[in-house]
Amino acid sequence: MRTSHGGHRIAMALLALGALAFGCGPAGEEAGESRLSEGAAELFVHPDSFDFASNPRLIERVRATPHGYFRFINIPFSRAVCQRLDHLIDTGPLGADRFPFNLHGDAHVEQYAVTDLGRGLTDFDDSSEGPPWVDGMRFAVSIRLAALANGWEDQADGIVSEFVRGYADVVQDSTLSAPVPAVVERYQATFKHDSLAYLAWVDSIMQPLSETERRELLLSLQPYSQLMRATNTGLPEGFFQPVQVGALQLGVGSALDAKYLVRIAGPSVNPADDVIIEMKRVRSLAGIPCIRADDDDPFRVLHGGARIAYRPFRFLGFVEHDGEMFWTHAWVANYRELEVTGSLETAEELSEVAYDVGVQLGLGHLRDVGGSFQQMVLVNVRERLSEMEEELLAVSAILAEEVVEAWEAFVRASAEPST
Repeated sequence: MRTSHGGHRIAMALLALGALAFGCGPAGEEAGESRLSEGAAELFVHPDSFDFASNPRLIERVRATPHGYFRFINIPFSRAVCQRLDHLIDTGPLGADRFPFNLHGDAHVEQYAVTDLGRGLTDFDDSSEGPPWVDGMRFAVSIRLAALANGWEDQADGIVSEFVRGYADVVQDSTLSAPVPAVVERYQATFKHDSLAYLAWVDSIMQPLSETERRELLLSLQPYSQLMRATNTGLPEGFFQPVQVGALQLGVGSALDAKYLVRIAGPSVNPADDVIIEMKRVRSLAGIPCIRADDDDPFRVLHGGARIAYRPFRFLGFVEHDGEMFWTHAWVANYRELEVTGSLETAEELSEVAYDVGVQLGLGHLRDVGGSFQQMVLVNVRERLSEMEEELLAVSAILAEEVVEAWEAFVRASAEPST
């Protein structure tokens, strides 16, 4: 088994927290958030604030690692970043106040996916507009937590700098293409093209709906199907006919959000040609002060995916269902997200991914921003990059430590009898 300083640190934390779970440590206020530093307290969420009963596996994923917890706290984390980097907000005539950047909103290592279409950051639930360092800081902290988990923390500064270098390189030359990371080629070499096996797996993760829920969902899907037919005129008439529908529980940060899977007929009557559409509720991003995001607007998500993804998924659209707005996209048969531990064999492989994400965000942040004045915006960004790199290196190190501290408190609190 591979051992490391970072892995040892997390293992020791888990052992200590395990002792608390068996009643060998302090309880009550001493075991909760009152013991946290001020910074970690901003990042702490109490398990009693969430209903994990509908998804009991989720709390175990959040408890398991600092990065799992980090994924779960995107909104409080982004709020803290806005507050701490408020001095970086460019209020000048070319700044993000006037020309807000396209933001992914939840950029982290495990959002990087390898698919039949290509690779890159996916999952645009938290897309918005705002200053670029919102994404930059989130990904930089994710890099540090990934490095910690693998024992590469002594190389974390260099990996964060590679991320910034990718961003800076593509801001200088928008025709730049990042080298394909080694992990991408390794993943794609394992892909299989077995439609029936893929669809059987999809059926296995679909959760049944009551007859009333099913009927109401099918009614809600009718306007979506009509819109997709009108905007995809080369497809057969019955392409978007629903074959099967069900609920879905996947993810970490979005695990408690309402989600559905819709199996549609696709290009023929052959079941092997069926296509899978995912519906995800447009979530609230309230409380993040430095971004622009309308809570019920699916187009903030659709624009994010269209502008930031290297290769956007098909059939981006929206469905109004049960008084809430959902955004949609088609799945691909082969889709594999990175895992903080297990996917990357060396620190160099993490550096390759970091550079690639820097390029992707550098392109996507500025796509369609500034209109006729985009070149002026680019000049302004280039002039401010060195300042942002210094902040990313320094503040991400502090935030990563605070995330670990808040995670430890979450594990303590979730081990208490009251939860």
